[in-house]
Amino acid sequence: MKSHLAFGAVAVLLGLMGMALSSPSHAQAPPLGTAGSFGVLAGTTVTNTNTPTIITGNVGVSPGSAVTGFPPGIVVGGTIHAADAVALQAQSDDTIAYLNLAGRPVTQDLTGQDLGGKTLIAGVYGYTSSAQLTGTLTLDGQGNPNSVFIIKIASGLTTASNSRINLINGAQGGNVFFQVGASATLGTTTAFTGDILALTSITLNTNAKIVCGAALARNGQVALDNNTITICHPTAASASSVLSSSASDNQRAVANAIDTFVKNGGTLPPGFENLLSFLSPSQLANAFTQLSGEAGTGAQQSGFQMMNSFLSLLANPFAENRGFAPERPLPRQPLIYKAPVYKAPVGTAPDSRRWSIWAAAYGGVGNINGDPGVGSTNLTTRAGGFATGLDYYVAPDTVVGFALAGGGTSWSLSAGLGGGRSDVFQAGLYASQQYGAAYLSGALAYASYWASTSRTVTVAGTDTLNASFNAQNFGGRLEGGYRLTSWAPFSVIPYAAVQAQSFWSPGYSESGSLGAPDPFALTYNAQTATLVRSELGSRFDQVFTQVDRSSVDLFGRAAWAHDWQSNPNLTATFIGLPTASFVVNGAAPPKNLALVTAGAEWRLRNGWSFMAKFDGELANGYDNYIGTARVRYLW
Repeated sequence: MKSHLAFGAVAVLLGLMGMALSSPSHAQAPPLGTAGSFGVLAGTTVTNTNTPTIITGNVGVSPGSAVTGFPPGIVVGGTIHAADAVALQAQSDDTIAYLNLAGRPVTQDLTGQDLGGKTLIAGVYGYTSSAQLTGTLTLDGQGNPNSVFIIKIASGLTTASNSRINLINGAQGGNVFFQVGASATLGTTTAFTGDILALTSITLNTNAKIVCGAALARNGQVALDNNTITICHPTAASASSVLSSSASDNQRAVANAIDTFVKNGGTLPPGFENLLSFLSPSQLANAFTQLSGEAGTGAQQSGFQMMNSFLSLLANPFAENRGFAPERPLPRQPLIYKAPVYKAPVGTAPDSRRWSIWAAAYGGVGNINGDPGVGSTNLTTRAGGFATGLDYYVAPDTVVGFALAGGGTSWSLSAGLGGGRSDVFQAGLYASQQYGAAYLSGALAYASYWASTSRTVTVAGTDTLNASFNAQNFGGRLEGGYRLTSWAPFSVIPYAAVQAQSFWSPGYSESGSLGAPDPFALTYNAQTATLVRSELGSRFDQVFTQVDRSSVDLFGRAAWAHDWQSNPNLTATFIGLPTASFVVNGAAPPKNLALVTAGAEWRLRNGWSFMAKFDGELANGYDNYIGTARVRYLW
């Protein structure tokens, strides 16, 4: 009598343990449906020898109806269902799960290899014939509690006596599945972990136990002999909790978006389920980096670079010239402004030519280091174009003009995370006024970008995601300076400038190669980015008059710039997870930069001039180099 009471107490304790392990909200991989509540489910019969077998969970049979050996077998926390509607539905769900497992692509073929002595990480393992477990099989979760282990066996599964399955590093028995194409037999005293879904029969020899799992036979019997079977359901971990403490802001943003989707009742598509189920924390972090869609953030930076080049071309005080040397040497020839370069001495006739036309080519490349903490990667931008403009001298000291340009930009992220390109149209107005030794020049410009992005995601095969959109950019620059000539062998022109830009990109969506809707494709919100720059420094020039009265002007610049730029980020939403929005950050340029310029201009008396210059922007973790060549004719 005492032994029966003790046995009953143990059974109740096991039942409470099983209920504590359950988590109704968890979505198994694959979902077992109602079959998940069964410790034993058979197609023909359930038999138990005259032994105190303990089953935690339901016991069922369908379409057969025979359940024998209960008692002395005990069912804890469940009910026996013999050929009733509950058992019928459970068999239907078991069949769905079995076929789900059978359809999973194998990630590693283990045919002919004993499972004993192996350590497996999350994945789908296959046998084209039978499988044997002799000794210990270790399943390593690698720190991811959501790790799923699937072993697909074409025929039978047999375990030797005293075999066992160990779980380490967060692996959970409720995420272990054996899909058996024939029958499964557990040897005596085997300590098994996982759900066995067999096409035919399942036999547990004396004292074999399933410590966390179930015996689910579709067409045959389940035979028991003094066994213990305890169903369990794993505790699902959030995507953000799986990431390590070193995960970047971008990686956590993606994880939090997925978690929010699940908390709001969403069901993850298979692609996302597989990420959470089969990747280690470090692999998951890398996958989230790919999924973040950072490639889209490069559009604004390349656009700012393109507009910087255009504004510099329009408002550059070295850009204008009268195309000839004075009739007699001057003490100091002034800086070439957007106006006549000097006041002719008394007695010298002013130049009557008022019109000039010019054409220029410009282009450059920039590099911005990413921030590992933010999760941004190194960004390389390229921009270049061809421009032409027409000037008119309203007065000897005043010039106005307009310019049109066409070109393109491109950008790319390091580590193969994608990039983009655009075709660009630009238009601008500019003017300059000279006041003795001082000058004031300004420009307003507009640009339209026909942009496209492309990135490749390899977290579930190769998926190429593309998008296109039309962005707009407005910019302006105002610069003033004053020439000092008395204390240096060349002219020194201290100057100050302010420049502002606004870059607008519309909302747009990606399309992918996995079909529509692509689960990993993103929809981006409309975004307006701004850049305000102040400059303080000095320009330098020296004019050399030739015998033929042409002249060569050597010029340069050294300055400091401070940028107020809005963060290069975008708000994105997974098309496959409609409510999963997050902010992805791109590489942010520094706020303080050193500006340098070096160039030369050759001015002929007949009105032609040729100019080439090189501009550089330098800072810690940032460089940008721009070259410009221009030809002008004055008449």
